[in-house]
Amino acid sequence: MKIISSLTFIVIFLSGFTNITQAAPSCANNVKPVKTDAGGYFVYKCPKNSSVSTVSTVPKGLAGIDIENDPNKEFYSAPIAGFKPFMHKETWRTQDFNNDGYADFIYIGGMVYKTNPKERKEYERTGHLCGAKACKGPKPGPDFWLGTESGELVRSNELFIDNREDPGMSLGKGAQVADFNNDGVLDVFINDHGTGGDDGWRDSYFLSQPNGTWLESSDTHLSHPNFKNFSHGGTTGDIDGDGDMDVVVTHTGPLTHNTHHRLMCWMNDGTGFLKKRGCGGHFSFAIELGDMDGDGDLDLFQGGLEKSECKHCAITGIVWNDGRGNFNKHNTTRLPQHGEIYFNVPEASISDLDSDGDLDLVLSRAGHLYGGTAVSIIENLGNKKFKSHGIIEVLPAPDGYIATSEANPWNKFIISIKFRDLDKDGDMDIFLHALAPRTNGSVLLNKGNLKFDVLMPHQTKHLISNK
Repeated sequence: MKIISSLTFIVIFLSGFTNITQAAPSCANNVKPVKTDAGGYFVYKCPKNSSVSTVSTVPKGLAGIDIENDPNKEFYSAPIAGFKPFMHKETWRTQDFNNDGYADFIYIGGMVYKTNPKERKEYERTGHLCGAKACKGPKPGPDFWLGTESGELVRSNELFIDNREDPGMSLGKGAQVADFNNDGVLDVFINDHGTGGDDGWRDSYFLSQPNGTWLESSDTHLSHPNFKNFSHGGTTGDIDGDGDMDVVVTHTGPLTHNTHHRLMCWMNDGTGFLKKRGCGGHFSFAIELGDMDGDGDLDLFQGGLEKSECKHCAITGIVWNDGRGNFNKHNTTRLPQHGEIYFNVPEASISDLDSDGDLDLVLSRAGHLYGGTAVSIIENLGNKKFKSHGIIEVLPAPDGYIATSEANPWNKFIISIKFRDLDKDGDMDIFLHALAPRTNGSVLLNKGNLKFDVLMPHQTKHLISNK
């Protein structure tokens, strides 16, 4: 394995999470008993202005956001060099995958495809890349880097083993990281929507092995190892309250007679074997799981394509969990839409931004064909009520600009949202990751009362320290 010393510029963000403690007896007169398949427990509903540091003693289901924003883990901004194997760069995750105390990196993206110059020049969106059919070419696996004590990274792709007949990713959109097989080591589920066409591609599922590798295990640990799905978004969490991590992916391709579900849920049996089932939902681009109403189960926060002429896919909102991991579209709270300019929602995430004990909402936003970059903040008021705090423009396109393809010069959208107390003032700030240097590493600095200062990448050096 080759050590790449040039990657030692990695920047570190130390976490500033506040520890959650049990509610004080002063809220005991606001106890709500809750019964689920996993048993009974109590929810303490404290007044919003209470001095109590939490609103709940519920043993909430673990969600992917809890792993991403683990207060005991250091957080890094990823070196862009890790995307080298991919024609289309998509996203990265940093975790201590091998439990040695150092942050590791995994990158995913799209295959190197071949098509004639006319098709590439005239495409409007990713599905049209190869004449509206699946592209052909070699498919890369994850690009994996192990962290070291010196702060350098060691490229270690050989640890991710894929023995399928047609290995690799077509266009991996999301890396869902959790300990799916409950062996104490993090695993990776990659939802793959494919390069070219609207029919999607089969996913990849890497489970940790006793010898320190990760083996692609779709054939042995997925009920439908070759299920193809145009899955633009994905997330993980314990959606049925049985103590293991499940996977939820979107279905943004055409519906068939076999399914009318816009969400596909892969349900974990506790050993890492995932069984696929439709679980409801609306058309959505980005999804995240979190307990939005304090009842102990994980609800689905989704961002849609908010465009007036696309009535069937103009849903940004909360789809409430029925307690068994189903997201009935008729049990939805619609959130404020911004369909005039920034109607694309490529990413969504959740954190307590106002320190009131519930989860607030953050959406990455972009204009037509991703031209122009913005973020919106929605406050959780409790009792399934929400308040928009409007659009925060990070890098708007010029007035009057109309994009003609996704390969436009103002496509700098935010692809990943992370949370840390960067200025150490006691509240959550927002770190924005993009694939373009002009927006990658931007920060929304929390000034209180859900107001934020926008800091561009060149303005954030005082908030970070080099390792």
